[in-house]
Amino acid sequence: MTDATVLIAGAGPAGLSMAILLGRLGLDAIVVERRGGVNPHPRARSVNVRTAEIMRQWGVLDEIEAASLPLPWTEQFVYCETLAGTEIGRVTTGVQPVVDGVELSPAPWLLTSQDRIEEVLLRRLAGMREAQTCWDTELVEVTQDSDGVAAEVRDPSGTRQLRARWLVGADGAGSRVRQSLGIEMDGIAGFGTMINCQFYADLGPWSDHRPAALYWTTSPARNVFQKIDTDDRWLCQINYDPSMHRAEDFSTDMAAQWIRRSIAPDLPEDFDLRVTDVIPWVMSSTVAERFRDRRVFLIGDAAHQLPPTGGFGMNTAVQDAHNLAWKLAAVAGGHAGEGLLDTYETERAPVAQYNADRSRENSRSVGRIRRLVESGTATVEQKREALRASTQYGNWLGMDLGLRYDEGCLIPDGTEPPQVDDPVSDYVPTARPGHRAPHVPIDVDGATSTLDLYDSQFVLLCGIDCDAAAAAGKGEAGTEADLGSGCAHPALRVLRLGVDLDDPGGRLADAHGIGRMGAVLIRPDGHVAWRNPQATADAAAAALATLLARP
Repeated sequence: MTDATVLIAGAGPAGLSMAILLGRLGLDAIVVERRGGVNPHPRARSVNVRTAEIMRQWGVLDEIEAASLPLPWTEQFVYCETLAGTEIGRVTTGVQPVVDGVELSPAPWLLTSQDRIEEVLLRRLAGMREAQTCWDTELVEVTQDSDGVAAEVRDPSGTRQLRARWLVGADGAGSRVRQSLGIEMDGIAGFGTMINCQFYADLGPWSDHRPAALYWTTSPARNVFQKIDTDDRWLCQINYDPSMHRAEDFSTDMAAQWIRRSIAPDLPEDFDLRVTDVIPWVMSSTVAERFRDRRVFLIGDAAHQLPPTGGFGMNTAVQDAHNLAWKLAAVAGGHAGEGLLDTYETERAPVAQYNADRSRENSRSVGRIRRLVESGTATVEQKREALRASTQYGNWLGMDLGLRYDEGCLIPDGTEPPQVDDPVSDYVPTARPGHRAPHVPIDVDGATSTLDLYDSQFVLLCGIDCDAAAAAGKGEAGTEADLGSGCAHPALRVLRLGVDLDDPGGRLADAHGIGRMGAVLIRPDGHVAWRNPQATADAAAAALATLLARP
């Protein structure tokens, strides 16, 4: 007997996202969290476009957008010696999903703080009967057998046992779940020593005329200033030398002195600046050697620690959950074999490694600019060249929307990915298997984007003359579509372009590369699983059976 289908350790963005996703798919979950509630420290604050698309499906994007900074604050990075001093230069960001007037997504890139995001997710979770959140509850020990996972947890009333079919470790960089499994982290750990400082001050005289996502400063007080909201709340990340300072030396008073030096050496003593809390941490670029151990899965910081330069840590975590949740639901519902769960690590581990590597390169770019300026010998042109060389940092639409899986729950169609000048910065929509399906505006049953169609079901988009569509029928949402060959699936929806979806001029067929006779099968997480330009019902049925790892 189980207490829940899934036990989730950790109630940060990864764990809360997993609980919401599972609940929307009808799976019950228990979330255990050792904290007593939301951590008021801002920590992560970047919501990239793909994550915003996912949260849009949950009905929370409007709330998150309302808690975010106005979009002009996302449009550049500023590099300066001090906030009030000499400006080194600016890098214009290309993170919003509009290129040459073409809308590439129904969602924007946003800047808000992790504490605000967690509050929104908790409100969404509170309305779901499938999920239960247990605060002040620490995971003590985990054992597993062929039927499930047993966890000993401790709360203020004592210890108790919880049993679930699966356990998801979303319990952060120091993951107790990961440690209990003996899973090591690969990569470079501890290459930067940092202090996060949350503070309140009116920095408008040095920021309002040049709103920016980040304000990088150089020595003698290396910082990065990040505006959190419109109420003079800021985050400052201090990069200190451990040979000169200890983490425990950074009281709120010492942090305030450091911040003052970074604003201006001659800042008046009566300038109102209040540091509310400081959090020491070390920067790492590491990925777990395994993301799964039988019935236990790792997501988020438990599986990978990314440098913050790029803001991909929380986003990678949410997208881990998005990848895993529908697979757990498919297996739990008896629609897929256990082998489907193996594709979680196959797909997500390379993404985590790629994001970690790119984030570390962003950190190196900032370091090169700082060292050049701090040398005191650099010319203006040398500084400008260093800024030009850093433009991938702040221009990562290709990383964001061009994310693809090369192996896993997909069947390659023999085509090559779109050729771009820079895969980090440049994005070209494609429906090649493994890629996020392209966004095309539509207007049907409340959906305004093709991405709205991919949520709890596989969707087979068929050309108007495709044999698979004729064999299956319409396949309304929530009903079983039968492709023949004994491959019926209750979560499959079949849509014929030009019949079930208006397709003037064949724009949907062109965007998905299927013409009149082809079909494309898109997973519940919006990634393309299979495509065939001459699709038949038998071919589609065989593809679905293969993808779902049916015995």
